[in-house]
Amino acid sequence: MKQHLVEFVHIRVHEGQEEEFLASRPGAVAAVAAAIPGFVAAPIIAKGEDGLWTDVWVYDSVDQAEAANAKAADMPEFGRMAAVSEVVSIDMAWMPRD
Repeated sequence: MKQHLVEFVHIRVHEGQEEEFLASRPGAVAAVAAAIPGFVAAPIIAKGEDGLWTDVWVYDSVDQAEAANAKAADMPEFGRMAAVSEVVSIDMAWMPRD
C-alpha cells in the first residue's frame, strides 16, 4: 500500500501574534511547495483548547519531510512564521494514498 507521511506540528504562538502567524502561513506553505517536490499539502491548522496550534503537513516520504525541515531556516517566508512562534513537538503518522 502506498502511503503519505503526515507531520502534526504542535506550535506555541507568541502572545498577541496569532494574526501574524496565520497571515504568514500561506507564504511558508508556498515556499515549501516550490522547494520540495514531494510536498503534498498543508491542509489543516487548528488551535486546541490548550492554546497550542496543530499544523498538518503531508509529504510523499520521510525524506521529503526532512528536506523541508532542513531547508526551512533558509526560507524567508518560513522565517516570518517562525519569528512569532515556537515548535513544541512534531508527531508523524502514515496515511493511505490513492
